[in-house]
Formats: sequence, C-alpha cells, structure tokens
Amino acid sequence: MNKKFRIMLDIVMTILFTILMGYYATDNKVHEILGTITFILFIIHNILNIKWYKGIFKGKHTFQRTFHIILNSLLFIAMLGMMVSGIMISSDVFAFFDIPTTMFGRRLHMLSTSWGFVLMAIHVGLHIKSFMNKLNVKMKNSTFEYVYYFVLILFAGLGIYSFIDLRVCEDMFLVNDFKFFDYEQSPILFYLKYLLVLIAVALIIFFIFSCIRKVKNKKDVS
Repeated sequence: MNKKFRIMLDIVMTILFTILMGYYATDNKVHEILGTITFILFIIHNILNIKWYKGIFKGKHTFQRTFHIILNSLLFIAMLGMMVSGIMISSDVFAFFDIPTTMFGRRLHMLSTSWGFVLMAIHVGLHIKSFMNKLNVKMKNSTFEYVYYFVLILFAGLGIYSFIDLRVCEDMFLVNDFKFFDYEQSPILFYLKYLLVLIAVALIIFFIFSCIRKVKNKKDVS
C-alpha cells in the first residue's frame, strides 16, 4: 500500500480523535458517527500493518521494539474499549441495540478515550523521528536555531499546562465519575489545548528516545 496513503490515514485518524475529545462541541449524533469512522479507520490501519503483527515474536527484542509492542497493544485495547463503551452508551447510531446506559459504560468510555489519546500522542512521538531529525539538521547553526529551540520548549510547556488544565490525568485514573467541560470556553481554544497536549507528548517521547539512542550508540562505540 502507498506510504502516502498510510500517512494520510494516520493524519485523518489523529484529527478525528482530537475532535472526538470535544464531545460538548459537537452534536451527539455527529460525535457517534465520527467515533465509528475513527474506529473503522483504526481497523484499516491495523490491517495495512498486519506484517508487523506477524513479526512480533521474531527477531531480537530491543528496548525500543518491546516498547513499541506494549504501546501498540495498549492502544489497541484502548480503541476496543472506546468502541465497546461507545456502543453501550449510544443514543443514536447504535440505539437499535437498546442497551441501557450505565455508569460502568460511561466510566469505561472516559477511561479508554483519555488513555487512548495519550497513547496515540506517544505513538506519534515514536514516528516523527525522520521529520524531526531533518528539521533539527536544517535548523542547527542557522539564523533561527535558538528561536527553533525556544518554540519547541514553548510548545512542550504549553502542552504540559494544557494537560493539567484539561484534567486529562483525572480522566485517566477515574478521579471523577463524569468528564467536566467548560461550556463557556471557545471550542477552538479547547481543541487548541488538546493539540498542544498531543504535540508536547510527541516531542517529549521523541527527545527521550533520541537520548536513549545516543547513549546506546556511545556504549556501542566504546
């Protein structure tokens, strides 16, 4: 399958996932339709990467490869949790199942969506190596080198602040029974905060694994 198609599929899924985090900003029916589309795209994504699953138990399992396997497994579980819980609490698209809405279904949906978003951001961070390395090489020793580093730090800082402000951690560990939204807040600002969380997590993961690779390379050389 064309690599560009896979990249576009991943980008569309990421955008849809981010939109789905703003339940209050969309009509419930729209939310359920977008959620169903996202899950279908996720299944297609996994089918296209079936060779990766077949090779899980083959070859050497380095730290990074093991991390990938655990991450993808957890993300798959989170996506299943989102779809199952979405069907359980559906009032439009899957209403024909006539499943009574329960607190368990709501809590499972909040748990799986919050973890799913963070895991997705980590997944993105592991797949931006090529892009970030090219960007780092281009910006290093350039006129805008320090501006570039400042922007990266700024994004990371704003992302961490947004993570706290959005109470993502509270949702991940079910501190509250319901997801709290600031209905007076502009949906644009809300989505911007989630986008910043995504960028921050991805950047942090990228730099952590970059440091790990540098340490490993030094050990190999010595």
